[in-house]
Amino acid sequence: MSRPKIRCSACRKRIPDHEPDVVLRRLEGGVRRYYHTRCTRAALELVAETPAVWRMTVRHVEEMAN
Repeated sequence: MSRPKIRCSACRKRIPDHEPDVVLRRLEGGVRRYYHTRCTRAALELVAETPAVWRMTVRHVEEMAN
C-alpha cells in the first residue's frame, strides 16, 4: 500500500515513497507540512519566523527505524 502523492512545502517537488521525509506540524493542530530531508533548512526557517510550538518528525523508509 502506498501513501498519497506528497509534495515538499519548500521546493514543491514530489517526495517519493522510497525517500525519507520531514513532517512539520503545529502542536495546537493544523496542517502537516512535508519536506525533503534536503529541504529541512526551509522548515527550520519557518519555525524560527513563526512563534508557536512545533513538532518536527522524520519519517524513515524502513518501518523499523520509525
